[in-house]
Amino acid sequence: MYAYPTTNSHLYHWGIDIITTCKQYEFKVRSSRYANYRVAVDGIKVASYPKLVGCGTIKQKRRTSYQYAMAIISKDDNLAWGAYLLIGFVAFFILPGILIIILMYDISAYIKLPLSLLTTGVTLYAFKRYLGLYVEDSARLSVLSKMHKMGIGWIVSVLYFSAIVAYLYLTGHYTIVGVKFNLDSQLGWLSVFLLVGVVEEIVCRGLVFRLISDKWNIVVGLIVSSLLFGFMHIVNPGATVWSSLALALNSGWLMAIAYAYHQTIWVPIGMHWAWNYIQGNIFGCSVSGQATGLTPLITPSISGPDILTGGEFGPEASIITIVIGIAISIVYTMLYIKKKKRIGAEPEILF
Repeated sequence: MYAYPTTNSHLYHWGIDIITTCKQYEFKVRSSRYANYRVAVDGIKVASYPKLVGCGTIKQKRRTSYQYAMAIISKDDNLAWGAYLLIGFVAFFILPGILIIILMYDISAYIKLPLSLLTTGVTLYAFKRYLGLYVEDSARLSVLSKMHKMGIGWIVSVLYFSAIVAYLYLTGHYTIVGVKFNLDSQLGWLSVFLLVGVVEEIVCRGLVFRLISDKWNIVVGLIVSSLLFGFMHIVNPGATVWSSLALALNSGWLMAIAYAYHQTIWVPIGMHWAWNYIQGNIFGCSVSGQATGLTPLITPSISGPDILTGGEFGPEASIITIVIGIAISIVYTMLYIKKKKRIGAEPEILF
């Protein structure tokens, strides 16, 4: 979308004739000669979501040396873009993944919880800094500003998985054997699943989905990141090609489009964290083929055809999960398309 200064506007440098909105009350000079500069808008009037309806004085604002140094990765530089994606994938998947393995051991929840919170904070801050190498305005990245939206992810996952269990219960495939609350078990796996959600969402959505969507389009980003997410679990106990494709459809698509719609990684983190926790520690099901090994709130007896129950892999491979997941994903996709049409551009993901 292009805009020209009004007659009362002026530029401190001549030769800048075309400018384009940056979706957040700012303009970016469309000129390689002035690539080191940004122009800010004084007294801009905006609609409810940043649509430009008028502008006043436009002035040049030089980037700091830090900002200029950080914005060094371009999607048009295939080598730099590929290296950035690969290094990020390895760093954010392997390094925090080591601690996840440690937390899986039978140690006190009062040790797991602070370790998980500390590693989560460090990982998210490191992701923000790493993302600053790619985005044009790293100063706008914020770890905490949208943290409250993690609650949206929790609500979606709680309703989603509760609907699955309700169906299995009403059809006689899920029966309750016992109910027991174990604080150590609940806190321990709540801690583990938080870090799992953060790591996998940074890798699959924050890096792979974001970069591929930016380089090509959101459809390619959805397909690649969803398949990657599904087949990352192919090595888990009970995993098959079917279970991997099921994960891609019922979770990969949903979490990616939710990330794009809500414009923050906190929503898919909330979805992922709640999904694993509710599935394993509340309803006592296998989580992507892995039993938690500790005491769930509900101890169930699950029986019936694998196509309905998910078999050894758990309900994530159930056709019921796929159907409900696709339905929610379609709703999110429609909301995303509607939002895109309303603002006249791709919704900008800040973090």
